[in-house]
Amino acid sequence: MITYKKTLLRLLFCLFFVMVTAQPKDLKVGLILSGGGAKGMAHVGVLKEIERAGVRVDYIGGTSMGAIVGGLYACGYSASQLEELLTNTDLVDLINDNYKRNAKSFQGKEDSERYAITLPIIDRKIKFPIYLSKGQNVFNFLVQLMHDQRAVRDFSKLPIPFFCMATDLNNGEMVLLDKGFLPLAVNASSALPTLFSPVNIENRTLIDGGVSNNYPIEEMLQKEMDVIIGIDVQTHIAEPQEAATFSDILVRLGSLQTEKTMPPKRAKTDIYIQPDISGFTMLSFSNQAAIIARGEEAGRKVFSQLKKLAQQQTSRASSIKKIPASFQLDSLSFSQTPNYKKNYILGKIRLKPNTHYPFKKLREGMTNLAATQNFEAFRYTLTPVNGKEVLELNLIESPHTTLFRTGLHYNDLMGAMGLVNITHKHAFLKNDEISMNLALGANLRYAFSYFIDKGLFWSVGIKATLDQFDTKARFPVGTDNEQVSSRTRAFTQEHLFFVQTVFREEAILGFGIMHQKNSFRTNLFDVEKGKFLFVDDADYYSTKGYLNVDTLDDAYFPKRGGFLKSNINYVFSQKSRLNFGAFSPFFVGKGAIGVALPIAQKWSLSLNTMGGFTINTPNTPTFGFLLGGYGNAPLLNYEPFVGLPQQNAGADSFVKGEIILDYEFTPNHHALLKIHAGVVGDDIFLNGKWTSTPNYFGTGLAYGLNTFAGPLECMAAYSPQFDKLLYHISIGWRF
Repeated sequence: MITYKKTLLRLLFCLFFVMVTAQPKDLKVGLILSGGGAKGMAHVGVLKEIERAGVRVDYIGGTSMGAIVGGLYACGYSASQLEELLTNTDLVDLINDNYKRNAKSFQGKEDSERYAITLPIIDRKIKFPIYLSKGQNVFNFLVQLMHDQRAVRDFSKLPIPFFCMATDLNNGEMVLLDKGFLPLAVNASSALPTLFSPVNIENRTLIDGGVSNNYPIEEMLQKEMDVIIGIDVQTHIAEPQEAATFSDILVRLGSLQTEKTMPPKRAKTDIYIQPDISGFTMLSFSNQAAIIARGEEAGRKVFSQLKKLAQQQTSRASSIKKIPASFQLDSLSFSQTPNYKKNYILGKIRLKPNTHYPFKKLREGMTNLAATQNFEAFRYTLTPVNGKEVLELNLIESPHTTLFRTGLHYNDLMGAMGLVNITHKHAFLKNDEISMNLALGANLRYAFSYFIDKGLFWSVGIKATLDQFDTKARFPVGTDNEQVSSRTRAFTQEHLFFVQTVFREEAILGFGIMHQKNSFRTNLFDVEKGKFLFVDDADYYSTKGYLNVDTLDDAYFPKRGGFLKSNINYVFSQKSRLNFGAFSPFFVGKGAIGVALPIAQKWSLSLNTMGGFTINTPNTPTFGFLLGGYGNAPLLNYEPFVGLPQQNAGADSFVKGEIILDYEFTPNHHALLKIHAGVVGDDIFLNGKWTSTPNYFGTGLAYGLNTFAGPLECMAAYSPQFDKLLYHISIGWRF
């Protein structure tokens, strides 16, 4: 009987064992995403097919672009969401740290719209940067997208466990990152040499993980996954067209070593997927859709394997993850720097504690701080601490306090010019800057400035400029004040001491005291007196007030935003070397306001108006308003007017309307229609003539090109008052 029971128990145990072993095993799947720069966007296409097959990914390991895609996927974004993110984002601007104009300070806007090249001077030598981008925009992008996981410090606790690879720049060792602040880790893994600056984590200087381990199969094997899927988008040495940039060359050199290690790594990969991405380079970030499509093609080739794998898994509940749109800021802290204190930092980032902000404000603040170029690539964390949301910045001052900057420009008034600038920071005080511009060409010009930036408080500065040029403007000369058309050599100097304050980097209010020296000598010779006739030769002293607001998204080809520019001078003293009669103090005021509106996908419309006036007419014509010409930087009271030659129409007051229709037929290439209409005359605001029918019209058709060295505009214009077809040409940033 006992023997019977033992036999029965054995049979039941065997039956139970058979039943258990017959149950399908819930296979765990590890996913490896290699690096490859822009080619890594193919990962998204493969992920779409992995999802379509129903495969559940249980662990992700990535390097470089694979770390970006893998990190976002680990946070809960679907492949379709990643595709939408990549295709709807200007990745070229993101990578190049092209900061949005409305996030820059006023000084930052002026600098970016004056100089084509900026290089540091070290040990009295001009140095070229070792990387093209600080990666600030990419980091800001990751902080927002990964915000929901900001409290996670162990990456195995993410919705999908994750790790990524980086490389220690100092010793070449590979570094596995599976703990810390997720955006920072992913940023370090993708810091491609020569393209992005290194990233500091725990006193280690890290660069792209692809340098040391671009396909982390061994690290994934340690996670005890049952099946490993590997997506390989690495550069291969058999692709000769890949060496398009210096970064490509470095990657290809690394590929020489990678090629030797890949065969055993492929053998350890259960499902190896290698998208065909020939014809693309690691910097083909503008080809998002095409590269993602290549990934989908590769995924479809192994779809049957993926489907079979999915049948051996239990499915994971899917949900649509929302992109975080805002964040709470309870506390703000940042590392102290020798030269830039709290008020300066706060004045740039424009964030206050105990406030709820859209992420747009965080990006703008960090962009504005980065655009000062006063700091090395900086990173920050936005995390909960004891129930409070804390923003902590790690700021490191840039060691480059002296800069060399240069630019080129051509316009009808000044001719061709080359601009050379030397800027030195911390010259006398911790937060000051001294700058000297020298414009070399047919007309030598200079501009000197010294500025003490007080951040949230009133800032102080001085400016000195010299401009000289030839003009054919009609000025009254001689004892009878006859208007004579003669070539006049204009020489003007301005010296301004000012105080100003900035509101949200969009509005600036300032006051100052100015000295202006005018010397306008005609080519008319007075035989009796034995000297040339002068239109003006005097020193003027005045007070100046100005208010400027600027929210345009582009200075020359805006699609949205607006502006207000206004200033008024009270000229209270004249010291003349000529007899122009009695002097009485007078006012000169000028203002402009405008708005840019997008009206269709590639169309935008700008509506602008400007005007100027004098009160108590001065005894010299050089403070009057002269309309005509196009393409030169603001100078005296000269106002551009299409279809008219330089300084063709003049009076002591004017009002002008401007309509600009802009069609951007391909990126950075514009076709423009410009219409000007104005009333020019003496005392038009007193006698009501400013509301009358315009007495000057002008229309121009132009081609415009936006380049790193500034805008290029070629215009054919006509005004019935001049009655000749006129061509305006402007090349490069205007200064």
